[in-house]
Amino acid sequence: MDSLTALDHCLQAALRDIAPAPAEPVVLSDALGAVLAEPLMFPCDMPPTAQALRDGFAVASLELTGASSGVPVALGAPLHVLPADPLPPGTDAVLPQDGVEITATGCDAIRSVGPGHGVRRAGHDGRAGTLMAPAGTFVSNRLGLVAALAGLTQGRIRRPRVAVELPDLVQARFACAFLTGLGATIVTDAPRHLILRAAVGSSPCLALAPGETAWLGREGAALVLSVPRRFDGMVAACLALGVPAMAALTGSAPLSVERPLTRKLASALGMADLVLLTRQGASWHPGPTGAVTLAGLAAADAFAILPPDSEGLPAGAPLAGISLSSPFG
Repeated sequence: MDSLTALDHCLQAALRDIAPAPAEPVVLSDALGAVLAEPLMFPCDMPPTAQALRDGFAVASLELTGASSGVPVALGAPLHVLPADPLPPGTDAVLPQDGVEITATGCDAIRSVGPGHGVRRAGHDGRAGTLMAPAGTFVSNRLGLVAALAGLTQGRIRRPRVAVELPDLVQARFACAFLTGLGATIVTDAPRHLILRAAVGSSPCLALAPGETAWLGREGAALVLSVPRRFDGMVAACLALGVPAMAALTGSAPLSVERPLTRKLASALGMADLVLLTRQGASWHPGPTGAVTLAGLAAADAFAILPPDSEGLPAGAPLAGISLSSPFG
């Protein structure tokens, strides 16, 4: 065990003084899967003016005070509005169609409504200058929708350039897809911020189970992730070393969800143990500590790294799990 390097020590040495990838301007509709380099703010009140929430007639509510079928209030020629239509000046409510009676001389209101009835007020969805998403946020479909509806078209993102130089085609395809999902652009030319290469030799060097032959180091300004030959070590390398490396390069951070364990976990002192987690109701059901099986990987929803000073956790203890499919949210 003395010959093994602690996972934290490996990460600290490799990531010390690593700067995030340069920010680049981008059309936000093309930024899906990237990480924001700058915060997004609402450019104006949303909606910018009051909008109708329902089908009806735009009215000035105070003019309808006391209106009823017995005491109708003439509306003249009210403006018919549909949901999302802006309210015309001088109106502050939407009178439903069943509140209107058509007469030979025009339209009468046969009920009253209060100010704001059937209306979404200006700024209800977001005020000008309010933070929409901080720097380091993963650009999801949801965030793209919010930005587009708010009228934001431009932004700045970080997209680390990653080279995958793995001879195993299955591993290479997985690594490319996994890292692209973390915001990377897969490249073959310089500059490169992160390089994945096959681990050389079989001597254990990292106190990580599985993945003792994984390593994260430096080659000039680039990070180099050494990936073990076996699939379980490759997965451990991508999760335990690749995710922190991409977090540093994008200026982001993994997002975790804490749930109680369905059963106890045992862990050996001195080793950081990878644990795959499957969601069962409101709990995490853990797989074998420090091991990855194909069946377990197929079923897992999240992962956790038990620190080397841990002797395990009892059933019911909370454990923070990071999503396997979207570690940055």
